[in-house]
Amino acid sequence: MTAHESTDEHGRKGGAGRRTFLAGIGTTGLAAAATIFGRATPASALVTAGCCNLCYSSSSSHTMAQCESGTYYRWSCNYSGGVYCDCCEHGTLGDNCIGVTYSKYSCQY
Repeated sequence: MTAHESTDEHGRKGGAGRRTFLAGIGTTGLAAAATIFGRATPASALVTAGCCNLCYSSSSSHTMAQCESGTYYRWSCNYSGGVYCDCCEHGTLGDNCIGVTYSKYSCQY
């Protein structure tokens, strides 16, 4: 029996093997990056208040200043009609509900 070598449309040998090898390197690189940097997790928010997606209904017994003390996660967003909101989750450093003790938001024009 005779062994045959594959060629591409331009007569070059081994084109498919090279592409497969490079695709494998790319896939491995993406997998390594996902391991090192982590993957996006879905938002944990349960309550919508203004444009804030909060873990809990906004606390009436806490002020925004109290929420922004100790460990907290704060962000801002724009709501319809030019309304600007400040959002706060007390008890966490990340954008998830793990460790949150209460939520607070404040919106203004």
